[in-house]
Amino acid sequence: MKNTRKFTLIEHIIIIYKASLSFLYLKLFKRKNGINFKLKERIMLAITEVNGCAMCSYVHTKLAIKAGLSDQDIKALLEGELSNVPKEEALAILFAKDYAYNHEKIDQAFYQKLIEKYGTRKARAILGVSQVITMTNGMGISLDHLKGTLTFKHVKGSCVLNELLIPIFTMVLFPIFLLFNLFVILFYNLRYRT
Repeated sequence: MKNTRKFTLIEHIIIIYKASLSFLYLKLFKRKNGINFKLKERIMLAITEVNGCAMCSYVHTKLAIKAGLSDQDIKALLEGELSNVPKEEALAILFAKDYAYNHEKIDQAFYQKLIEKYGTRKARAILGVSQVITMTNGMGISLDHLKGTLTFKHVKGSCVLNELLIPIFTMVLFPIFLLFNLFVILFYNLRYRT
């Protein structure tokens, strides 16, 4: 894998919050969002390639094999090559890569193209998968950098405090944000149904 992205703690907390909302969305609309296992894994591998997370690369390679992607498809995605991506999924993968390259800034014109091509629910699911894998990339990269620090192979530009706190904050804040957002959704639905 190439150089890895260095996440800051503050940006990662925002990533955790967005990922918690997306996780709920993906679970609530699992059957209606139009995203299949292969597309989900293609998105995850594409973003993992941009961010350079070795741990996520390993995990999602195994999941991509389980989803039915060929070794050649997986290798190409992990090398940043998109020639093996099915034509109907190309825009989704390009959006995901753009999202990662631009550090989670959504290009509104690009997102509008997603909506026009796939519909609102599937476009939101593509963004959701992108947000969830970005959170796990941040945690995986931080753990990998921490391992380097502990074995006297510190990654230049990495901060030991971030290496320690990003995984801890992810494990603590993600379930808290999930519960908070679930409560908000339930409260909103109860309040506006009556």
